[in-house]
Amino acid sequence: MESQALIFIPDISGYTKFVTETENKHSKHIITELLEAIINANTLKLEVSEIEGDAVLFYRKGEPPELSELLSQVKEMFLAFHTQIKIIQRDNVCQCGACRTSVDLTLKFITHFGTLDEITVQNHSKIMGSDVILAHRLMKNNINENEYLLLTQKYFSAQNIQSAVLEPWVSFQEHSESFEQFDIVKIQYTPLIKIREEVPDVSDVKKFDHSNLKPDTTIFIEAPINLVHEILIDNDAKLNYGTAIKEIRSDSQINRLNSSHTCVLEDFEIDFVTKSSEVKNKEIYFAEEGQMSIGVAFFTINRLEEEEKGTILSVKILPAKYTGQIPFLRKLTSRLVSRLIIVKLRKASEGNAKLLKDYCEKVAREREN
Repeated sequence: MESQALIFIPDISGYTKFVTETENKHSKHIITELLEAIINANTLKLEVSEIEGDAVLFYRKGEPPELSELLSQVKEMFLAFHTQIKIIQRDNVCQCGACRTSVDLTLKFITHFGTLDEITVQNHSKIMGSDVILAHRLMKNNINENEYLLLTQKYFSAQNIQSAVLEPWVSFQEHSESFEQFDIVKIQYTPLIKIREEVPDVSDVKKFDHSNLKPDTTIFIEAPINLVHEILIDNDAKLNYGTAIKEIRSDSQINRLNSSHTCVLEDFEIDFVTKSSEVKNKEIYFAEEGQMSIGVAFFTINRLEEEEKGTILSVKILPAKYTGQIPFLRKLTSRLVSRLIIVKLRKASEGNAKLLKDYCEKVAREREN
């Protein structure tokens, strides 16, 4: 059944280049996070027709929202999008292209008012029609801006523009586009660059102090520093070089500051939290805090130093404060037990480093071939 409706498409620009030139797994997860931020900022109660890779196809049947309402919605989604990018950058520990260059992604909005058909497929509504096609065609246009709001004349024709109160960031410019099988489409657009000034700061994460730490073990790995770091922060990869680990449970597909995962061993579990990651010239520092279910906590601090033919890995184990519950009788001996386990962990770090070395070098050889 045909209906008059607003068609509204927030589109993440740079997505195609992002997923074809960077690591696919992380790029897809980052785009998912950003699309979720946009959807969660939906104050106009728009219906989601479908997720289209790098964009969300929204619609709302009936009379279109007033211009001031639409501008407020655009601003809300724009700020949510760029705030999430700031959070991703703040919490990033990964050196892959996707994680480092997410800051380059941009957002534009396509707005059109017209007629659409709505069909239901397995409880999911899908919209169709020439106006839906036109809105998608407008995503590829000749506007010389990276971030903007585009509105067609059909939307403006349904508005009382004279009574609209525009915010300072709004500066409409007239434009037109021509598409095969469509008349010339008159549009207006406004850049969104001024809203960037209102993207809130996100709190800085306290850096871990790596200075003056004498390592418990040091080993040379014949593999590039970024590869060693990639494997070191890949929680699932621990199954390939941690011989005692039976299972790994993780709360995130990408390791970031304060993200956690659990390593399940034969007699106990270790809950790990990523505490720090820092890049300095040819060095990368990465630190985790481990909470063992037997009542012991520790920090593992890794220092990677780039060499001409590989990477020098230095590992330091430090005691940490256990925050879990300890039975009363165990409290009497917990300090002594903790010290003994920390000593064992330090002694075991050399063997663990050798296993990591073998695995990194194996992956490096496979990638060369």
